[in-house]
Amino acid sequence: MTRALRFADGIDRLTEFLGRLAAVILLGMIALVAFNVIGRYVIGTAPVWMQELEWHLLSPIALLGIVVLMKEGGHVRVDMLYERLSPRLRAGIDLISMICGVAVACLLIKYSLGYVDSSYSIREGSPDPGGLPARWLLKSCLLAGFALLALQCLANALRHLAFLLSGQEQAQ
Repeated sequence: MTRALRFADGIDRLTEFLGRLAAVILLGMIALVAFNVIGRYVIGTAPVWMQELEWHLLSPIALLGIVVLMKEGGHVRVDMLYERLSPRLRAGIDLISMICGVAVACLLIKYSLGYVDSSYSIREGSPDPGGLPARWLLKSCLLAGFALLALQCLANALRHLAFLLSGQEQAQ
C-alpha cells in the first residue's frame, strides 16, 4: 500500500502544479477580457481572435479547476449528513464515489474521442474571419482534463482504501 500511496502523492503534486498553472492562465484571461472590453468601448473594436481566445482559455481553466476541487475535497456532497457519519463510513462512501468518478471520467473520455478525432481529422479552426486556428487542440483539452480527473479520483480512492485497511478509527 505504501507504493500506491506514493503514486497518489505524485498525482497530487501534478494536480497542485496544474492548479497553479490554471491560476496563471486565469490571470491572463482576466487581462485579456479587460483588454477586449477596453478595446470595444474605447477604441471601438477588438480582434476576433482575442475574443475567441477568452473561451479557449476558459476550457482548460474549468477542466483543471474540477481536478483541483476533487483533490481538495471541494466537490458537492450532502455535508450536513456526511459530517455526522463515522470516519470509516465516510471513507467507505468516498471510496465508492471516487471509483464512480474514475468510471465516469473514463466514459467521458470514451465519448469525447470521436468528437476530438472528428475535429482533428478536418484540422478544425474558427469559422470566423480572423478567428483562431486549431480548434481541435482546444477540444483535445476534454481528453486531458477527464484523464487528469480519473487520475485524481484514483489517488483519492487509494487514500480512502488505505485508511479503511489500516484499521484506524480517525482520519489523519
